[in-house]
Amino acid sequence: MNLTGNKKGLALTAGSILVLAFLFLLPYHKTIIGIPSPEFEAVRRFYWWLILAGCGFLFCLGAVLWISKKLYHWMYPVVILILGVFYLIALPPFTAPDEAAHFISSYRLSSQIMGKQAVADEDYLSRATKEEKDRINHGANVLVRSGDDVNGFESEPGQFSYNMMITQLFSKDNSQGVTVRSEIPVNTSPIIYLPQAIGIALARVFHMGYVPMVMLGRFFNLLAFTIMSYMAFRIMPFKKEVIMAVSALPMTLHLAASYSYDTGFIGLALMLLAWCFYLAFEKDEVTIKDIVILALLLILLEPGKIVYLPLAGICLFIPSAKFQSKKRYWISFACVLAAMLLAVFLVNHLVLGIWATRTESYIGWSEAAGYTVSDVINKPYDIVMVYYKTFVTQLDYYLVTMLGGFLGNLDPNLTVPPFCLLLLCYGLFISVVRREGEAVPFKRWQKLLTLLLVFLSACLILASMLLGYTPREMTYITGVQGRYFIPLLPLVLLTIFDKRLVLTVDLRKSAWFLQCFVSIYALIRICSTACLRY
Repeated sequence: MNLTGNKKGLALTAGSILVLAFLFLLPYHKTIIGIPSPEFEAVRRFYWWLILAGCGFLFCLGAVLWISKKLYHWMYPVVILILGVFYLIALPPFTAPDEAAHFISSYRLSSQIMGKQAVADEDYLSRATKEEKDRINHGANVLVRSGDDVNGFESEPGQFSYNMMITQLFSKDNSQGVTVRSEIPVNTSPIIYLPQAIGIALARVFHMGYVPMVMLGRFFNLLAFTIMSYMAFRIMPFKKEVIMAVSALPMTLHLAASYSYDTGFIGLALMLLAWCFYLAFEKDEVTIKDIVILALLLILLEPGKIVYLPLAGICLFIPSAKFQSKKRYWISFACVLAAMLLAVFLVNHLVLGIWATRTESYIGWSEAAGYTVSDVINKPYDIVMVYYKTFVTQLDYYLVTMLGGFLGNLDPNLTVPPFCLLLLCYGLFISVVRREGEAVPFKRWQKLLTLLLVFLSACLILASMLLGYTPREMTYITGVQGRYFIPLLPLVLLTIFDKRLVLTVDLRKSAWFLQCFVSIYALIRICSTACLRY
């Protein structure tokens, strides 16, 4: 056992806990002055226990990391799940981007699973109240228990949302009848909402109240992401730490502990990457079962987010020599491609048809004309300049919001500070740089293809917001957030994995611990700000 390394690791653990105590425990009494008592006494106690739980988690993590001789596989899902629970409670429901719309979409699916009426029909409309009719006329149509049409959770967390979450966490539902909530559901592949819907359905079966139902749905989404990322971690033939580092980013965990469907797409992208690399670099012979799994991953990932369609290109890493014959290779290739494209068409043909045929576009939020496909075809130079100006002016914003800046529905006051972003970059770099004795299976053409696939996918991400969200008067593409690029991040990082760049010291434990420290520090800091909001 490396006693010197253990001492340094334990010193890092102690130092991080002392930092938290100095920054948050000592000024605790000054902080809570702005929290009215006894009205919000529960919020005061919640903040206190969040600090203690964060310090306790870091203490246990440091002890396990540096008393044990290696990083055990079981630590990864346990840490992700515990960190996710911290995000679950420190950032109340509906604070993630578009979370309310994803919640109502999950609720609709839960009703379908339970065999209950999911949306308002003509019969319901005939006896609906004026408010319900207004909501239906604006596009809302999902039926919920009358006790689930509740205000209190807002996009910006504050004293009321924390107090509601804490005091009603074990409430029961005694409501009669159903009503229509005001949110408009998202129309996409329903499978992406399955974990959240199962959580909601279980809560409804056991007559849990509104708050525990919302929290259980979020927890099931977190649990599903933990399982998917852990499966990717176990399957990945090399540089498993990349999966760990990307999964533990504050933005990734923030989305995982919410109703966001981005969680499912990130998890599926990680599994697709790991499975393709497993078939390409580790498995001796590719079987029909392997191809079926590959096709299933593509069918689940690509239709819901066609901007990630180029990621399917990593299947080309799988050499034909691993199939029983060239004929079987090409048949498998054709079947997987056909199944993926068919799924994409069935889910997206209406939207794609509208985009391809419309000659005019109207952007509602700015009340201005937008871009169309004909603009892209007829004015390529102008479009290239828009892309260029977007890259120059927005790249830093994409990097910050991909790592963990502006959490809580892109709230600039609830963010990960700059020094923490540097620690996250350090963790990502350590996760991918080669250590002594490691072989690099990548060939040069594979790295170049990887960068090309990432570039094409990034262009599609920008194109989706150019056509759907950007007014012509803007000089850059609006509406793009860093979280959209998280599924591309592991591929970019793996291009750094090179035989010419070597670390002689194993820094994985310190990098992993510092990533966890950033999350705990950021969440306590966010809570200390949000708890003072009235």
